[in-house]
Parts: sequence; structure tokens; C-alpha cells
Amino acid sequence: MTPRVSRTGPRTAARAVRALVAVLLAMGWTALPGAEPAHAEDPVALAESGRITDLAHALGASAPRVAAALDRLYDDRHVQLFAVYVDDFSGRTAQDWADTTAQKNGLSRDDVLLAVATGTRQYAYSVDQDFRLSDQVLGEVARDSAEPALRRGDWAGAAIGTAEGLDTALAEPARHDGSASASDYVMPVAVLAGAAAAAAYAYARRKRRAATRTTPASAQGAGAQDAGAQGWERGAATPREPAALRAEADRTLVATDDAIRTSDEELGFATAQFGEKAVRPFARALGHARSELATAFRLRQQLDDEPPPEGLTLPEGPAPPDEPELPEEGGAGRRRMLREIVARCAEAGRRLDAESEAFDALRALERDAPQALAYVESTFRTLTGRMAAADSTLTALHQRYAQPATAPVAGHVEEAKEYLVAATARLNAGRQALDAGDRGEAAEQVRAAESAVARVATLVDAIERRGRELADAEELLPAALSDTEADLASARELLEGAAQSPAGLPGLVARAETVLVGVGRARAAGPYDPIEALRRVGEAEAALDEAVGEALGKASEAPGEAQGVREREGGAGRSRARLDRAALTARAAVAAADDYIATHLDAVGAAARTRLAEARRHLAQTDETAGPDVPGALAEVRRADALARQAQSLAEADVESGEENGNPNGRGGASGAEDLPGQGEEP
Repeated sequence: MTPRVSRTGPRTAARAVRALVAVLLAMGWTALPGAEPAHAEDPVALAESGRITDLAHALGASAPRVAAALDRLYDDRHVQLFAVYVDDFSGRTAQDWADTTAQKNGLSRDDVLLAVATGTRQYAYSVDQDFRLSDQVLGEVARDSAEPALRRGDWAGAAIGTAEGLDTALAEPARHDGSASASDYVMPVAVLAGAAAAAAYAYARRKRRAATRTTPASAQGAGAQDAGAQGWERGAATPREPAALRAEADRTLVATDDAIRTSDEELGFATAQFGEKAVRPFARALGHARSELATAFRLRQQLDDEPPPEGLTLPEGPAPPDEPELPEEGGAGRRRMLREIVARCAEAGRRLDAESEAFDALRALERDAPQALAYVESTFRTLTGRMAAADSTLTALHQRYAQPATAPVAGHVEEAKEYLVAATARLNAGRQALDAGDRGEAAEQVRAAESAVARVATLVDAIERRGRELADAEELLPAALSDTEADLASARELLEGAAQSPAGLPGLVARAETVLVGVGRARAAGPYDPIEALRRVGEAEAALDEAVGEALGKASEAPGEAQGVREREGGAGRSRARLDRAALTARAAVAAADDYIATHLDAVGAAARTRLAEARRHLAQTDETAGPDVPGALAEVRRADALARQAQSLAEADVESGEENGNPNGRGGASGAEDLPGQGEEP
């Protein structure tokens, strides 16, 4: 039998159960060397009947569907696909486990083995060197047909998709000899195809870097598969259709956002190790990529706005002459905007990739593995110490404030402990690899440990920040209540002295009174949410203040003097205080949404990320307008607050939708399902 060839998707290190978290943290770092993973499976003997070996009990009632798909593949193409499900690969690499199992069971030229470790979210497929499909085609089958299902935790769908993908590929003889190129899949619209191809290349490269943490050459061979980067899908609508354009734009937005977040994480470790001067070129590249992505997100937001805002900026130039006009609700302009989103994302990826080799040379983790490992170990120990303080802080917050006030960080301590365990396992494995002289393996473990440690830092920082936000809101609330009472008094005077009540003012007065009574009762009753209370009071105050200002302006028959009247009554300091209070609630909302999306990256789609990006933009504009235009800055802050809360709601809906569909990690889709702590791509 000729040698076997395997391709893998690097997915490593399972999420530890909470009981194990407590045990390992109690034992401490030094007690961990030599620990073995549970439920390890050595290369196995395949089931004597059928082509399914399910030692992980992953398929359940779906087993007949999988068997039917495997039978169809054999009937159509005379190729046997064997699907094997285990808990993990017993410490072996996925390639080695799959090849050893195939050889142990005597699989032949027309046999394919798909091996899936459900516990560690790792997979590989193994084929004979003389198998009818080229390496390139096999890689495309894995990426397009198996990985989307694996990332959703759809174990049956992975085997069914692989069977159908192989069936389709084997039906295309021109592609069997390896002569096929990416152009075989490019859709016929030249302009969009060019942008999409550039974007796909940039994203695939950046996603490989997300998985391997440095240079792409360190991936697991030319056949390494990454389930995050996706190009055009088989059977998708052509790019002429609005739905396909929108889907492609959303995929590229998600992939680019992931790449930039990963790059930012890498840059943080590099800065800590080598200093700001050494990483300055890479920081500039990352800043440029962020700018391109921000523009792409802004275009995406403009597409969502109904009606579109005034001053909508479209790419210059007419639509290509070979493209028919879309229906009126879409239009050529909307099509051009979608293409511009893809192009902006492609430019962001290109800019990052232009610096990738130099950045990898700077870090050179294989060369500097001992130093890098020591640095991550030091960071790990610091975070372990901070965890105890964060746990105490969260307990105190639960006791002092109502549940909605602490909801954004409620599960952070338990999640951080799980990431600490994942980091512990990685650091332990890295130290063992160094002792064995395997610097390549040590570098891989360091990369994964860095990601896990970065996640812990994010979670701990969020707890500490939430505590400060709640304390600040509690301190600012009395002044907000007092200012609103003053506005109420002014409004009541206007109502009493006016021959005709100003339009809308009575309703706003009633609303403000209701808010003040409700907040007062909440404060008196016990634990409450000071941030939400401050937001409600601020909204009521702003609406009332605006109505009173308009009424005063009309009364003086000089609308331009209305702001001057209000300033003379309350003073500029009061306006600034109102802005500071609104900024606090907006920053809290933006931070909460950002943390949620960061810890559910692969479950959250483009809509939530777009709202978050726009919230950040409006918040940044606050500082630019706060000096000369306090009312304008207030409008920016309130818009940021509203967008951030929308982002949080959309992100939670994405995750909940994935859970309802059987994927505990979320929606999946463009960027797949969220990986477990400690994994190479997203720990």
C-alpha cells in the first residue's frame, strides 16, 4: 500500500470542566507537569459493519443519515468514506492519528478516512497518495464541505458534507489532475471577482496567522486547513444577486475584524517583549488596517440605515456596463457600496500581510521560545494573582448592585478560570517540548498560551472596569436627579404661564416625573443598577431640556436665542456635566458590547460588529466636538450609547440562535463556531 496523506484543521486543547479548574488552580503551576488528557483514544479498529465508528457517541439519531450519505458516495463514485469519531487523539497530532488508523485498518487507494476528535475539536482526513483527487481539491472539499459543520459542532453534517463534497469533486474530471486553479471558481463579474479574490487571499493568510500566531510557514504543512476563511460557497447565488453580494460583504467584514483583533493581540505581546520602537512599523500597518475596516463598517451601517442618511458617500464612477440595474430597493449604488466594502477589507488584509514576514522575523518564536515561554509564564502568574481580587470584586458587586448591573461580567470569573487552565496546559506542554529539544512544538504551545492569557486579561479587566463604572455612575446620579428636578420646575412654570401648552411638553413632563419616581424607589428598595438609572434620568432630562429650550425660543420669537437662554439659566458647567454623565453610560455600553463580542467572536456576525464599530466612531467624535459644541457632542454620545446597546442585543441573538440550533458556541456562519479555550486559533 502506498503512503497515506492527511490534511488537518488545527484545533487543540479542550475546555476543562469547572471542577478541574478548581482542582488545578488549587494545585498550582508546579503540580501540572505530566498530566494526561482524559478520554484519550489510541488509533482504533474501525467498526466491522458499516463505515461509521462512533466511539464518542456524537451522531446519535443522525447516524442513519450519515450512513446514507456514505452509501450514496460509494454508489456514485466507488469511493468509501470512513467516518471515525473519538473524544481526542491521545496526544498525537491529528495527521499522525488519522494516518496510523488508516494504515492499521488497511485502507486502500479508493478509501478516505475522516477522523474527528469531538472533545478537542480537532480533525484530519487521510487518503492514499494515489487517490484520484489532488491535494488542492481535497483541501477545498475540507474547507467548504466539512469545516463549516465542524465549527458548528454538527458532527453528522461534517461527514455528510464531506461525502457530498467528494461526490461533486469526483464528478469534475478536469480538476482531478491538480491542474485546476482558483480561477475555476471565480464568478463571471470581473470587478467584483477581482476584489473578492484579493479579499479571500488576504483573509485566508490572516486567518492562518490567527491559527499559527506567526508566519504562515509554521502551519501544519501545505494541507493545513482553516475553517475561518471562506471564499465563494458551492451552489451560492451568483454575485449579481443582492443577497450574494451582501453575504460576501458580511463574510469579509467578519474575517477582517477577526484578523485585526488577532493582530492587535500579537502586537501587544511583541510590544511588551521588544518595546514600542521595534514594533512601530507594525503598529502603523495595524492602524491603517483599522482605518480601512472602519470605513467598511461605516458603509455597512449606511446600507442598514432606513432611510439612508444624507451625504451618503458612494465609490466614484458608474456601475460596470455589463451589470443590470438592481430593483429600485437595491440599485447600482448599493451594489457599488457592497463592492467597496469588500475592497476596503482586502486593502486592510493586504496592509497587514505586507508586514507579516518582518513581524514574524521579529518574534521568531521558535528561535526565542525559551524567552517567550518565560514571559508568558510571568504574565500567567500575574493574572492568577489578579483572579483572586477579581473574584472578590465580582462577589462584592453582586451584593451591592442589582443583577442587570453585573450581567455583562457575571460569568467572567468562571470563564477566566477555564482559560487559565487552558493556558496552564499549554505552558506545561511548551516547557516539556523545550526540555525535549522540540522548539517548533514549543513555539506552537506558546502561541496558544498567549491567546488564552490574553483572554484572561480581557475578562479580568472587564470586571475591574465594571466596578469603576458602577461606582462612578452611583456618584454622578444625585447631580443628574437634581438637574432633572430643575428642568421639571422650569417646564412646570412654562406650562402654568402659557396660554397654550407647548406641543409635547406635558407628555415629557409626565415622563420625567415617572422616571424620577421610579429611580427614587429603586434606590430606596436596595440593590439597583446605577448605570441604567443614570441613563434613564439623562434621557428624560435631555428630552425635557430640549423641549423647554424650544418653548423659550418661541416665546422670545428668536429661536437663535434659545440656547443662550438655557445657558444663562443653567450655565456651561451644567451642560458639561450632562455630557460627562452621558459619556459614562455610553462608554460602559461600548465596553460591555466589545467584551461580549470578543469572547464570542466566531458566533457573532457582521451586523453586531457594525453597530459596535459605529458606536466607537461616534464616541471618538465626542472628544472632537465637546469643546466648541457641547450639544453636538451630547448627540454623538447618545448615538454611541444606542448603537452599542444594539450591538449587544444583536450579538446575544447570534449566540442564542446558534445554541437553539444545536451549536453551544453560537451562530457560526461566516466565521464558524467559537473555539474552546486554549485552542490554536481562538483559545
